[in-house]
Formats: sequence, structure tokens, C-alpha cells
Amino acid sequence: MSGLLHGLGLLLLPLCGWLAGDAVQAQTSLHLAALQGTIALLQRIRQEIQYRRADLQSLCRQLCREGLLPQNPGGTLQQLPAPWQLSAEERACFAECFSGIGRAEAAQECERLGYYTARFEDYLQQARRTAQRQAGLPHRLGLAGGMMLALLFW
Repeated sequence: MSGLLHGLGLLLLPLCGWLAGDAVQAQTSLHLAALQGTIALLQRIRQEIQYRRADLQSLCRQLCREGLLPQNPGGTLQQLPAPWQLSAEERACFAECFSGIGRAEAAQECERLGYYTARFEDYLQQARRTAQRQAGLPHRLGLAGGMMLALLFW
């Protein structure tokens, strides 16, 4: 009986490795989605400022109602936390961008938002290239690691 359990345990190790690789792939997908969401948010804010000259408080409430921002009744765009899926460099860029919103005239603000949108588009392109280079690699590495453990415990 213990031999059967030992054998089943050894078979589960590669499966666990594969699932660990799957978790890495999921993190990559979340990172790409967070970058895309940040770009869409910056573009939307820029449009609202450029065309409607929306004030930031009402714009923040509107974006919360539409689900583009987390529900934060007392929060402002300047205090908006960066998505946790972003890298440290991207979070710093996000904080720099949003902390400075509302400190310039509309035309300057739109230029500034365009600059940050371009930066996040660059981050997205880099992340996509990295994801393409690593496509399938986390699964294979996880499976190989699980097989190595299985051999070690054999």
C-alpha cells in the first residue's frame, strides 16, 4: 500500500510543476491586462480633459461609476494606487503620472498624459516581447522541475 502511495506521490510532482508553470503564465496575462487597462485609463482621462474639460473630482466619480476605477468614495485621481500586477518600475511611473494630474492647464495636461501613455505602451510592447520569448517555457520548466523531484524521491 505504501508503495502505491509513493508512486502516486511521485506522479503528482510533475503535475504540480506543470501547475506552477501555469501560475507563472497567469501572472504574465494579468501583467499584460494591467498595462492595457492603464493605457486605456490614461487615454480616457486625456479625452475627458481635452474635449469636455472635465474637472478631476467629477471625472473620478464618473470613472468609478463606470467601473474603470476602484470604488473609493474619498479618493482622487492623484491618490490612485497603481495596479499590483505592474512591475516596480511601472508602479513608480504610474505614481509619478497620477500624482501630477491637475497641476497644469488642459493643453499641457493632455501633452503630459500623452507622454505617459506612450511610456506605458512601451512597457506593454516590452512585456509582450518577453511573453512571446517565454511562451510555454514556465510549463516546461515546471514539468521538468517536478520530474527532477520525482527522480530524486524515487
